[in-house]
Amino acid sequence: MDIRELRAPVEHGPWPPLTHLPPLSFEPLRGARSWTGLTYAQVPGFRPLVLDLHVPQASRPAPLVMWVHGGGWSEGDRRLVPLQWGQQELFQRLIDAGIAVATPDHRLIGEAAPDDMVRDLVAALRYVRHYALDLGLDVDRVAVWGDSAGAHLASLVGLAGSAARPDPHFLGRLGVGAGRTDVAAIIWWYGASDLTVLPDLTESLWRGVDSEARDWLAMAYSPVSHLRADSPPMLIMHGDQDSLAPLEQATRLHERARAVGARSRLIVVPGADHVFVGADIGVQWQAAIDFLQESLGA
Repeated sequence: MDIRELRAPVEHGPWPPLTHLPPLSFEPLRGARSWTGLTYAQVPGFRPLVLDLHVPQASRPAPLVMWVHGGGWSEGDRRLVPLQWGQQELFQRLIDAGIAVATPDHRLIGEAAPDDMVRDLVAALRYVRHYALDLGLDVDRVAVWGDSAGAHLASLVGLAGSAARPDPHFLGRLGVGAGRTDVAAIIWWYGASDLTVLPDLTESLWRGVDSEARDWLAMAYSPVSHLRADSPPMLIMHGDQDSLAPLEQATRLHERARAVGARSRLIVVPGADHVFVGADIGVQWQAAIDFLQESLGA
């Protein structure tokens, strides 16, 4: 089966957990040079951490967005976007817009806590910058974009990594171990922004941690805690009928950004459930791509 033919098992409503995927074939993205399975970090005792990268064929270095998949911190695949959307079209639209896209895997909740997931993604960001000359990338025009759990992780990477003095413990030293972690823009799609008001989620993310330490972790690993006046511009998008992620998480993030003087744009999509089911996904993609082109000069 070509990956573009992969669809959700049911059109509407929940489906049983996916236990496997069929054999998938991949055609190259039109107008792109692609690398698959680049090992951006090796962590003793764990599987190699890998990413895929698609770069527009052009005569000048390309801006880049790092796409972080969702999946409730417990599942997900760097090759896939939500199954309701169809596969590869989003990545193709980015290439057509002149924007490279990196899609990293990271460790999941059965392997590591969110602390390490953030460090994994920082390592992926440092890797593509470290090899930017070989990969045809512009190190100064880099953005992050995540959906659902990926929005939580991507925004943490972008906000913490863009601080004037990034916390080395928070960011870690995996992979190439050092290098720039700042980004020029962040796209947050229907994720978590303030874990301090989501105690059940926090308990599931840090199992076995005592309540006092968990309260501190909830604060430290909430994107709202890392907003500053000089934070990168953010595009925040959420459906007003989302049955999984509270819309309040989007408004909290936007209001906190406005309160500290950070640049933030909030789009509430009418009639849209999680992953924008019920809305035209192409319209949502285009809003994000327009924001990237504006922010990255693509």
